[in-house]
Amino acid sequence: MSSTKIINVLKNDSFDDVFDYFKNLEAEDVIFIFPRGSRFAKQEQHFEALKREASSSGKRISIMTSDPAVISLAAVNDMDILESNEPARRSSPAEKTIDEKTPVEIRAEIEEEETETPEEVEDSILPDEEQVQPQAEAAMFEEEDSYNEAALPEVILTAARTRKKQVAEEVGEEYEESDQRVIKDIIRNESESTVKIKEAKEPTFKLDIKSETPEDSKSTKELEKIWGGKREKAKDLFVNPAKRLKASNFFKKTPLLVTAGAVVILGLILYGTLGSAQITIVPQKQNLNFQLNVAASSTATEVSADFNRIPGQRFTDQKEASDIFPATGQKEVVQKASGEITIFNKSSVAQRLVATTRFETPAGLVYRIPQTLTVPAAQGGTPGSIKSPVSADRPGPEYNIGPTTFTVPGLKGSPKFDDFYAESSAPMAGGIIGPSKIVTEEDFTKAQEALTARVREEITQSVKSQSSDLKILDSVAISFEEPVTNAKAGEAASELRMTIKGAADVVVFREADVMKLIENFVTKSGNFKVLEQGLDINYTNPIASSDSTSLAFDIRVTGRAAYVLDTDKIADEVSGMSEDAIRTYFKNIAEIESARIVLSPFWVKKMPRDADKIKIIINNN
Repeated sequence: MSSTKIINVLKNDSFDDVFDYFKNLEAEDVIFIFPRGSRFAKQEQHFEALKREASSSGKRISIMTSDPAVISLAAVNDMDILESNEPARRSSPAEKTIDEKTPVEIRAEIEEEETETPEEVEDSILPDEEQVQPQAEAAMFEEEDSYNEAALPEVILTAARTRKKQVAEEVGEEYEESDQRVIKDIIRNESESTVKIKEAKEPTFKLDIKSETPEDSKSTKELEKIWGGKREKAKDLFVNPAKRLKASNFFKKTPLLVTAGAVVILGLILYGTLGSAQITIVPQKQNLNFQLNVAASSTATEVSADFNRIPGQRFTDQKEASDIFPATGQKEVVQKASGEITIFNKSSVAQRLVATTRFETPAGLVYRIPQTLTVPAAQGGTPGSIKSPVSADRPGPEYNIGPTTFTVPGLKGSPKFDDFYAESSAPMAGGIIGPSKIVTEEDFTKAQEALTARVREEITQSVKSQSSDLKILDSVAISFEEPVTNAKAGEAASELRMTIKGAADVVVFREADVMKLIENFVTKSGNFKVLEQGLDINYTNPIASSDSTSLAFDIRVTGRAAYVLDTDKIADEVSGMSEDAIRTYFKNIAEIESARIVLSPFWVKKMPRDADKIKIIINNN
């Protein structure tokens, strides 16, 4: 058994991988090197398992790390704590042949030999700028640095960026010097939402903090221009002895000193007062999926969230459509002619006429009324009148006559004979004996469906034009009267003439009022704001009341909502914070998905103390 082995643990290495390797390791002394924030070191049970395995296999464990949490867990489990002034070197188990090495060890060695990228070169000097990538596959035993860029001398920073540019040129990448300081190592663990609208996992939290560089600062360029001009004048004094001697006069030096002092004072004022920050926050989102039953009433005047009632407007309209359709049937027919007459009464007393009362033409053709009726009395010299259908007394084409006048044969010989008469304004038709075209059931149904659809479309368009931007549900309730035709199904006729009348009594509403109900429901469920982008409202089951004054319907709502944040409170609380404090602050706000902070001008390292100089933008896209 070898005397000592070193295991470098990566931040994202799992406990199972490290523990299996440790169990199979032949060594009396094993040194674990942990980076800060190691996933392995987040559970106390992992160290207890290492301790039990070490006791059973006779191994001794030592811990080397700068992470206080790891040191605490190691101390609790009686493990030796080692100290080191320099980063641990990447290692793999010593002196193994290729056949003896595990796949994990081989992978670590391959990754160790990969070509450096420009980012890796700068990260080796400025490790606090590393970007955490939770989904990246990490090789075991890879080291991690923990220096701070703010603590490095400028000469080291310059060397790092120069090296980064050289590596970029070697690998054929375009090098672009960063003009902002980016901090990307704040990642929030996923957690379950507690809002009861619909459960959803929160995405990873990220925070970027950036500072403008001198190239982006207008005030800095102006300062450089001022100092550049003064340096030119100072150079002339040293080159020309005569000028130097002349400039030694106190009164000649005074303007230059005053100018330089003013610039310094101006710089100090700018440094202390011109700082500003812009924070762009992306709130956490919540999926929406719920149903509401809503009533739109023409008697309501405002939205009632308690009863899910909204104001509605009532529209009524009536249309009719007529057309002529060919009759397609044919058979032997014995049929009476029929038509319509207007009966007049010139007397001052109303007259009742029983069904089958006869009306006779001047040519002696007799027609009868099908039902009992009463003819009104004359009013002010104007005869009373009433319309009635009539049919010929006998079948045959001879009864298909044109408009004419009629007398009532039953009143002959009485004073009333001259007081009652009738007239027809249209021809009588349908009298047939022999083969003839007839209206089939199919002819009648097709004609009725075509005219009904036409009336429905005309009424719907009319209501829409009246209601403007109001919402009309697809199923507008329309009532239809019985069709008026010249022939019924099975009757003889060369063509079918049909008229259909329809009427609508509709309640419409504003979708903005529906949105108020949705927003109220979401707000009651949590501090959320409904996002209109991607919002879908599906209207179903419309039912009109018996008096047509209200309409009940269901809405199915799907989409997303975002947490509502108090931007004024955030601006007040982060004012004057350092970068580390800002990290901690935003990581502790579960309602924030990510945040991006830009500090300006370039020399600003903290948030302004004046909250008015902190601009907060909420990005819900």
